[in-house]
Amino acid sequence: MDFEYPTNIKQCFSFTLLESFLTLAQMSSSTKGNTVSSFDVEELLQIGTRCRELKKEKDMLKESHSQSFGLIRRLEVHVNSLSEACTEDKKQIQMLEKELKNCSQEIDYLQDQLNARNTEVNLLEEHTHSLEFKLADMENLQETVDRLRDELKKSYSERMFLMEELESKEIELQNSALCIDKLEESISSMSLESQCEIESMKLDILALEHSFLEVKKIQEETVQEKTRMSELIQELEVQCQNAYTTVESLYMENKELRKKLDASETNTRIFCQRVEKWLEKDRIQLDSESLLGQLEGNYIFSKEMSCGEVLGPLFSKLAIVVAPDADSIMKMKKMSHHIQDYELLVKQLKEELKEEKLKAKEEAEDLAQEMAELRYQMTGLLEEECKRRACIEQASLQRIAELEAQVTKERTQSVKSFAAHRHLNEAK
Repeated sequence: MDFEYPTNIKQCFSFTLLESFLTLAQMSSSTKGNTVSSFDVEELLQIGTRCRELKKEKDMLKESHSQSFGLIRRLEVHVNSLSEACTEDKKQIQMLEKELKNCSQEIDYLQDQLNARNTEVNLLEEHTHSLEFKLADMENLQETVDRLRDELKKSYSERMFLMEELESKEIELQNSALCIDKLEESISSMSLESQCEIESMKLDILALEHSFLEVKKIQEETVQEKTRMSELIQELEVQCQNAYTTVESLYMENKELRKKLDASETNTRIFCQRVEKWLEKDRIQLDSESLLGQLEGNYIFSKEMSCGEVLGPLFSKLAIVVAPDADSIMKMKKMSHHIQDYELLVKQLKEELKEEKLKAKEEAEDLAQEMAELRYQMTGLLEEECKRRACIEQASLQRIAELEAQVTKERTQSVKSFAAHRHLNEAK
């Protein structure tokens, strides 16, 4: 690369040369026109000062010449770096152009998606209008659901009352069984005592043996009836357990239905809030009343077309929701029928117990009469024995009266407890 002076240095050097040539020309012209004696001292001084200045400028030019070499080298390095940066910039520009093309393609794709979303939004508008009519129907369904809940609460309280009655009746049966055992023990003791007396009495051995056989038959019959009663009680307990399990299953199904209803209510509320927000946004974006009129006309047309199509699956869903309630109601009715059957069985058992008690009393009275006839024929020992038996009979009657009083007390307590439980349920 050839060396070139910078422009500022060339201009300064040419300017100084011109000034020197002018001064020399003036000096030559003055020498020609005038004599040596006419030289002005001031011009000589100016020439001297000018020469000095030229020397200084020459020195300055030398220094600037050395500095210009360094500047030129730096400029070359800078030019090379700029050329490299330009190539890199060109590459980056090409990359950016490619990215711009990709972005334009993505923008076109997003515009297509926006158009599809707008169509979906229009469909959702129509669907929301149809759902508003459905919500009005859902309010009526909620009223029916509340009514069914109240009925379920009442049935639950009635079930608790029936369970308490069953428990009280089981307690009564146990008490009656204890009374029967005590009566059997008293009868057995009386039979043993009568056997001892019959053995001591030689005249009435045959009659007493006959009565003893009858008493044995009565005991066997009572044992058989006792076993039958125990089997019936076991069957009743099993049936009560089954009824309790079915009631628990119904209670769990009722809980699940309540949870589903709560979830559906929350979902409908959230959906309504979203629809309201979306409608508010759409109303802000509408520009004029003509567009509103067109949208309302389209809405009326879509409503007429979509009501028939949408109400079908809605009624099927409602039927699915209501079906478990109908099944639960049928199960509760079956449970009530079973409980009524249990009550009838308990009543029959009570009547049978009363009949057995009457039979036992009649047999005891017959035996007492027979023994009284024998006592009249016997000595004073037989009279004492009759008195003792009368005392035993009085004690047994007192015991029976006490047991009946206990049964009445337990019944009154059960009624009071049921009333308190019912009052608590009503308070809840």
